[in-house]
Amino acid sequence: MHSLITKKAIDLLHGTTGVENAFLLDEQDIKEIRQLEEKDEQMNFRYFGKKDNIGVKKVLLAEVVISFITNKEYDWPTDNLEITYQGEVIGKDVSDVSEINRYKNSKDHCVYGNIVIDYKKMKRFRNIGEPPLMTIYAKPWIEIEKMDFISEALIASPSRLTDSYIKSKVTFKSELHSGTFLAGLDLKK
Repeated sequence: MHSLITKKAIDLLHGTTGVENAFLLDEQDIKEIRQLEEKDEQMNFRYFGKKDNIGVKKVLLAEVVISFITNKEYDWPTDNLEITYQGEVIGKDVSDVSEINRYKNSKDHCVYGNIVIDYKKMKRFRNIGEPPLMTIYAKPWIEIEKMDFISEALIASPSRLTDSYIKSKVTFKSELHSGTFLAGLDLKK
């Protein structure tokens, strides 16, 4: 049953627009990714502070862990990242291009890729010892949760270190490659 569900999940990913490749991670892969994620969390980022990728941590605890590589056609999950300082949200990820452009033209915000930070709030913590906290969440994988025998399915965005590791494991078709994700599945008991 376990292998049949895994095959169906991978087939579903291969049929998803923007997914270049999908494959099952074994225990050695999961161990390596845990180490890479821990290493990534040890690095503080100048503007983003300390990182806590609770999404990847949760996915790596799942019974089945799959990785997939996407291109620019993939419909990226939204609202999965926030930056807080002393309990106050000072930044977030934004997926809408027009909204990002509006923030780029604002004197009150800094834009780093798709991450928008409130500049006025950020200035308050520049010389304070405690860094902000960047938290990255998992998103429910609704399409697979509808399958029989699945109790929970999540998708999470890994660190750049894990991204490189995943890319090194397989080939992908498109030069338009843009990202990697981890998917975790738990089976109904």
